[in-house]
Amino acid sequence: MKPLNIIFLGRSGSGKGTQAELLIKRFKLVNIDTGDILRALIKRKDKFGKTVLQTISKGKLVPIWLVTYCWMDKLFKISSKKGIIMEGSPRQLEEAKILEQVFSWLGRKNFGVIYLQTSEKEVTKRLLVRRICSKCGMEFSLSLTPDLKKCSHCGGKLVRRKDDYPKAIKNRMLFFQKKILPVINYFQKKKIVIYVDGEGSVQEIHNRILKKLL
Repeated sequence: MKPLNIIFLGRSGSGKGTQAELLIKRFKLVNIDTGDILRALIKRKDKFGKTVLQTISKGKLVPIWLVTYCWMDKLFKISSKKGIIMEGSPRQLEEAKILEQVFSWLGRKNFGVIYLQTSEKEVTKRLLVRRICSKCGMEFSLSLTPDLKKCSHCGGKLVRRKDDYPKAIKNRMLFFQKKILPVINYFQKKKIVIYVDGEGSVQEIHNRILKKLL
């Protein structure tokens, strides 16, 4: 079996991260999470790190050259024998076209796009009860663990992300319509999009993905 190269797309709160982790464990894939890479850059104590922080905190997109550098720098260091999962990219049509070219040059032609289809109502409900650990970044859902006060992994304080409030959530839904859907449509024309119902339990969704992949 050739190494899997998967691009995960869907609305914010659709469960991309959770499902990506399950596939990483099952198929021994390498995760390329652009968001994690950008958060690491923010920790730099220089002008560049501060500029990245200011851009993201205002809800703006970082330049395409930067987000492309983030995933490309990591991708080039991964053996072609290992499969990968792209999470958080591409978020714009131009980036999608660059990613496609890079995959081709690296011989990663065996790639597919998993689109987790979830309604705006469902993801809004999930995001409103999502909490993250202020120390390790692990995510929790108050609908699953309503009495949880501290991170079960490291004991850190659970906080609400700034973009998990109603107004910010609405903006993210608009962003999906304006930027992400054109990316999905672009890949759909190439017949490489795998549509998966993203509503239900974590295991149910995982099983649906496996059924489509295997």
